[in-house]
Amino acid sequence: MSKSTHVAHEISISAGAFEHIIRAIAALSLEQTRFVTFKDVILYALERYPALKEGHSAALETLLPVDGLVRIFVRLNSTDNAAVERLKSELNAATTAHCGVREALIFCAMLVAEGEFSACKMQIDKVKL
Repeated sequence: MSKSTHVAHEISISAGAFEHIIRAIAALSLEQTRFVTFKDVILYALERYPALKEGHSAALETLLPVDGLVRIFVRLNSTDNAAVERLKSELNAATTAHCGVREALIFCAMLVAEGEFSACKMQIDKVKL
């Protein structure tokens, strides 16, 4: 019997990064017609994330630094955590800044919030936070 392990990440983020998370949650909730969580956003992005596209690393670098006073907790199983680690490695190879788990998670939110994977980009543009 295999035992799934979980990894809990506590990250401290900026207000701007938090806004990307909120926009990503709103966009994905609209698309799926149900309320979603930040973890759902992360898994959605990782599932559909084939590889870094041109401009992705530059877009992430415009957000950096993303550290701040807003604390977020995310619990991932070992498989999902391995996907985050893979993404973190790719971001480190493609950017000039150091990218940790925090930056990889915010990158997932940015992709969904900016409509990279979302069919409802136009709808989310009308949402005022």
